[in-house]
Amino acid sequence: MFYNYHEDYQYDSCISKGICSINPRTSSLREVLVMYLKQLAFYTLHLKYLGVKNNATEDIILNTLSGLMSNLETGNKEFYQTLINLKIIILDSIDIYKQICKTKNIIPKKIETKIKLNKKDSITDLIQLGEKEFTKKLKSVPEEKRNLYEIIFLILKSICINLVELKSYGIDDNCGYSEILYLLNTINFPELSKQTLSKKIKVAVKIDYILFKKLNAIRTERFGEPTKTKVSYTTYPNKAILVAGTNIQELKKVLEATVDKNIDIYTHGDMIMAYTYPKFRQYPHLKGQFGKGIENCLLDFATFPGAILIAKHSLENIEYLYRGRLFTTDNFVPQGVVQIKNDDYTPLINSALSAKGFKKGKERETIEIGCGNKEFENILNNIISNINNYKNMIIIGSEEHTTEQKKYFEKLLKYTNENTLIISLSEKHELPNCININSAPNFYMIYNIWEKLKPHTMENNIKVSLFIAKCNKHTISNLLNLKLIGINEIFLSKCSPIMLNPTLTKTLQTIYGINPTTTPNEDIKKVYDL
Repeated sequence: MFYNYHEDYQYDSCISKGICSINPRTSSLREVLVMYLKQLAFYTLHLKYLGVKNNATEDIILNTLSGLMSNLETGNKEFYQTLINLKIIILDSIDIYKQICKTKNIIPKKIETKIKLNKKDSITDLIQLGEKEFTKKLKSVPEEKRNLYEIIFLILKSICINLVELKSYGIDDNCGYSEILYLLNTINFPELSKQTLSKKIKVAVKIDYILFKKLNAIRTERFGEPTKTKVSYTTYPNKAILVAGTNIQELKKVLEATVDKNIDIYTHGDMIMAYTYPKFRQYPHLKGQFGKGIENCLLDFATFPGAILIAKHSLENIEYLYRGRLFTTDNFVPQGVVQIKNDDYTPLINSALSAKGFKKGKERETIEIGCGNKEFENILNNIISNINNYKNMIIIGSEEHTTEQKKYFEKLLKYTNENTLIISLSEKHELPNCININSAPNFYMIYNIWEKLKPHTMENNIKVSLFIAKCNKHTISNLLNLKLIGINEIFLSKCSPIMLNPTLTKTLQTIYGINPTTTPNEDIKKVYDL
């Protein structure tokens, strides 16, 4: 069975509890955070040009962009403290920069800003400053250009998250960090043209893809070559820990910390990809997948009778219902969530042991995910040998489908003709023109397919369309890159307003040709250019 798990209910935590939007207080503080970050980037870059590097600057930029900018529930205190820390580093950077310029007889450059760094602002002052900055942008910067800046921030987050995960494996990437500084500094110049911003975005997504490839390579090196495997949704009578997120290195640390603790470990959401790596199948207490995914975390977490660990960069929608047994390795932690520091999982383990755990357990289905290299090569070679039979190709990305999305794809594929090759990476479709490939929730399989098939599609003048069912912090960056390297049409069907607001969706469509899905009938017309 393919990577999909469905119950009879349709549930979305974001919609059901109204936690899809950012409150005005958080929005205003984020505006100030951006003001500080782009000013810090300006002076950090100029110091870099003069041969000066500050590791503290790198850490706070990476952690702020990958953590605080993505966390909806960070309190005023944490925001305020972060801004104070940023202010101190900015002032130090300015002093060092001016001293070096004086020594080298260089006229120092400066940036215009409304921030008064020597003033002691209260949290209320900062919120008001953020509101003014937001209002100014609305009035002075055209909507499409504002959205390009927003796209830059989405890519920045993706790059930061990839860099921080690489660091967890002991790998630094100076090229990626430099790109973060360049992108942040870009935001200092609102007069830049749309063409210039688009060029900078093009470079950034390429660098993000390089980081993405490095991450996949290091995972394979550490955990083994991904293969096809079975994953169970069955629960067992015992104490339990649920690990959510995408950083499988943190899952490994939890497994090592609980080897002899008589605690079962379950995964949630995209963490399911870990099962495709042989290393993780060596842990007998890694039992299987629990719940439906991040969109349903409210229900999944509330019904899990043990402790829950949220890996870095996955802490978004935290509901009071399960505070007190929720843990994270993030640097910015909402009130009531326990932070795991220095890889000490003792609090998590103790919480799991004191919780009720699964009393009886419940038998559920086992699914199959992943695709071995040999099987994958055979499938692609077979496609290539028959490629001249097709005029169109549709790739359906490796994401879990809701009931509504299943119906959408079933109808969409009914409209396809015999000259269309369909490659489905998650939902299995019993159609003569459909190739089904098991895949974990990872863009890497799409890149592998495109790398092998692109020359043949170009040679045979085959139009390629890609459908993606939902988005996370990396989706937009990857879709932009896939578009730039030759995918003809891209459709994105499910995106929380937190990730993608309606005006941003319009910009992605008009500038990059990334289309929001509408109806199967209308979208198939775009595929066939009818």
